[in-house]
Amino acid sequence: MNAKPADHGADQQLSQALAQRIAAALLPGDQPFTSEALASVADFVLAAAATRQGSEPALAIETVSGAAGERFMRIAVINDDMPFLVDSIATTIAAHGLAIDRLVHPVLPVRRDGDGRLTQVVDGEAAGEKRESMVYLETERADAKVRRQVEHALEATLADVRAAVADWPAMQQAMAQDADACTDSEGAALLRWFKDGMLTQLGHLVRRRDGSQTGALGI
Repeated sequence: MNAKPADHGADQQLSQALAQRIAAALLPGDQPFTSEALASVADFVLAAAATRQGSEPALAIETVSGAAGERFMRIAVINDDMPFLVDSIATTIAAHGLAIDRLVHPVLPVRRDGDGRLTQVVDGEAAGEKRESMVYLETERADAKVRRQVEHALEATLADVRAAVADWPAMQQAMAQDADACTDSEGAALLRWFKDGMLTQLGHLVRRRDGSQTGALGI
């Protein structure tokens, strides 16, 4: 699996490895893929995941036909594994009036070369390897305009998630400092309660009475 994905044999090995991980990520009660559908999904996800530049996400959207001839849209989102990802993606898609018919979320240990090309899906849990989140969704069919809107909205959402996650420790520290500075004991206790996991903090800033703002963190 160390050959570049441009090599057909490496492509096939990578697709088979992805297919195994996708099938294993199905939840109890999920409709299993047929072998043909699973191979098609793996090839689609592989095409999206084939090259990533640094920590930039990769995204693919297309409309395809099912076994019964029905048309539907499928989406692959490849990103560094991080909190809030799946819920944020699902909410963004739902905001465009699209019902999600299937969602599979394998988190894979992978290796890439210096150009960002996927070279290996590492077997097992592979402690110490970099993990990537590969979210695969199926929704009802949408026209080209809606597909473009969904793509742009997902790009914005992924950027927001990254900003919130990257600034999370600093936002938690800022909330702790705010609690320590609060002269109202009940207010301070509420802030500490939020900090201890009762609130998903997406942003933090200091807004002054003159309208100026400083210390912006997160979204």
